Amino acid sequence: MHARSALAPLLVALLVISVSACDTVGNESGLGEARPVVAPPKLSPIDLLPPKVDRSVTQRIEVRNPAALAAIQVDVIKQADGIVDILWVVDDSGSMKDERVRLSDNFTRFIQELNTLQVNYQIGVISGNFVDKGVLRGTTKIITKNTPNAKDVFVANTTFPDSRTRWEQGLKMMQLALSSPNTDPTGPNAGFLRPGAALAVIVVSDADDLSFGEPAYYARWLRGVKGKGNENLVSFSTIAGTVPDGCYPPGEQVYFGGLADPAFRYTTVSQKTGGIIGSICDTSFEQTLLQIAAALNTLRRVFPLSLVPDASTITVKVNGTEIPQDVVNGWKYRADTNSISFLGAYVPPPGAIITLQYAISSPSP
Repeated sequence: MHARSALAPLLVALLVISVSACDTVGNESGLGEARPVVAPPKLSPIDLLPPKVDRSVTQRIEVRNPAALAAIQVDVIKQADGIVDILWVVDDSGSMKDERVRLSDNFTRFIQELNTLQVNYQIGVISGNFVDKGVLRGTTKIITKNTPNAKDVFVANTTFPDSRTRWEQGLKMMQLALSSPNTDPTGPNAGFLRPGAALAVIVVSDADDLSFGEPAYYARWLRGVKGKGNENLVSFSTIAGTVPDGCYPPGEQVYFGGLADPAFRYTTVSQKTGGIIGSICDTSFEQTLLQIAAALNTLRRVFPLSLVPDASTITVKVNGTEIPQDVVNGWKYRADTNSISFLGAYVPPPGAIITLQYAISSPSP
């Protein structure tokens, strides 16, 4: 009895442990399906509302007119071709022998100046004597910049025999030289007058003209040679006795008849055609010939603009090459004439295309 009483508490403890180890989820200890106790989900209500748009101003956009751009003008101008035909009418009298030598001595300087001015020239010589009928003199009748020994050719064409029948009609011989039949394709002066070329006549004489007809007639005729509207392409220059009293060529004072007669008729034609008037009595013809050469320069130095520019925007190009704004080797804008002027050593060459680009000046408010 005593042993059974001792085991009773032990059995009770084992029973408690056994019961506490049972799988309460499976309701049986270790034998049932495990099913965890899960609390049911808690669902929150969802409100389906329309979207909200924030229409508050976040940035202001200001619409402005675009900035005004300056209007650009481009003027395109073609340089003159610089073509000149030069007819020398030379007195063949014996008293002119020394003057012809002085003329030849200065001829090279005359040619050099024409080349500097980029003049495309042709030169022919006739006498003022009626017996020659205005026919160009010499084996080489036309001198150009490509003629070898041009001075020697000119000297040969202005050298005359000492004894000649003298009846100086320089104006009439000029007319014959520049007219049919001399200028016909088969005539002796064929090819001298070129289409589009300027024409310059230069008379050298110690006597006045003895042609029939008034000087005004010859001036009108000469101005019409290049056609209507081209009157300014023609000039008549004179190297002769001074008006009104004549003059003595160097060294001729001691000779009877050494006076160079005043050239009233020649001078009148020069005045009516804008030619140069020089004296046969000068010790050198260089200055007169240089003036004539400058007058024969048909290349333009001044080019007007079609509109008033903003002067700071002007660019000048010649044949596509930009030319600097330089009064010595470039151009200058002249507001008084609204033009581009080449005043220094640079001149656009014959036939060049000059492009003048600029912004149009805005009128003052």
